[in-house]
Amino acid sequence: MKNRVLKDNLYFEGETEGVIFNHYSFCEMIKHIMVKYGEITYQQANEKLENSFLIEEPESKDDVEFLGHEIEFHWAMLACYGDMYWIKGIPSDYNNFKKEYLAWETAIKLKYKLKELYIYYEIK
Repeated sequence: MKNRVLKDNLYFEGETEGVIFNHYSFCEMIKHIMVKYGEITYQQANEKLENSFLIEEPESKDDVEFLGHEIEFHWAMLACYGDMYWIKGIPSDYNNFKKEYLAWETAIKLKYKLKELYIYYEIK
């Protein structure tokens, strides 16, 4: 990874709410989704992620919320196949295989010790 160090535990705050964004865990999950559902190698997934904006560390809570407004599956397919990938018949979500996907995601988080991607908290 071009001398880039991805980190977890990035804190961002607004007026009443903050979020801890686990960027390393987010990027690892994106890569594993690309491997499983994009059917590419981990090395290829790493290269595709490196060439996407997802690898850039967010600078604000708004940046984190932008990432959180879509499911990770969408971001992974976007990085894997490019813009408008869904018109090629590639699903943009996991609704048709939700139970299998959620079980797989849980197993990946445990296997690779990935943190929850977004942890919101109230500012007092």
